[in-house]
Amino acid sequence: MFGKKTAVIYFSRTGITKGLVDKFPMEEGDLKVELIPSVPYPKSYFKTLARAKAEIEGNVSVDLENARQDLKGYERILIGFPIWFWTCPKAITSFISENDLRGMTIYPFCTSGGIDITEAADEIKRTAEGAVVKKGKRFKKYSAQALQNWLED
Repeated sequence: MFGKKTAVIYFSRTGITKGLVDKFPMEEGDLKVELIPSVPYPKSYFKTLARAKAEIEGNVSVDLENARQDLKGYERILIGFPIWFWTCPKAITSFISENDLRGMTIYPFCTSGGIDITEAADEIKRTAEGAVVKKGKRFKKYSAQALQNWLED
């Protein structure tokens, strides 16, 4: 992506984050992985909220079908998600805990209409020991120029 080998790892329950990622200008050699919980989230918005709240407040790991990824050789790791209760879903921290990201550069991004990414980025920094975690980006809508500017900062 933009001349650097990039892995885009994301979680998307409703498809909004996936829709954003699908617009990213992936290049040959880039990797795109949607994290899939072993136990799917309920279709009901309110039941999903209850489960997400319990996971976040209880610091519960989420088992993922595809948690382990070979990320050696990628110059950038973009990690995307919706904001849940002012932070990232536990699927994200579970993924990070399952992979050795030491020495890698992580770019967290979120889809949110109004909640800032700061708390979620701080959670990623705490979880991704030894990784360089760049300033997060909140996307309301896709812009190739905004994406490129963020990655070049």
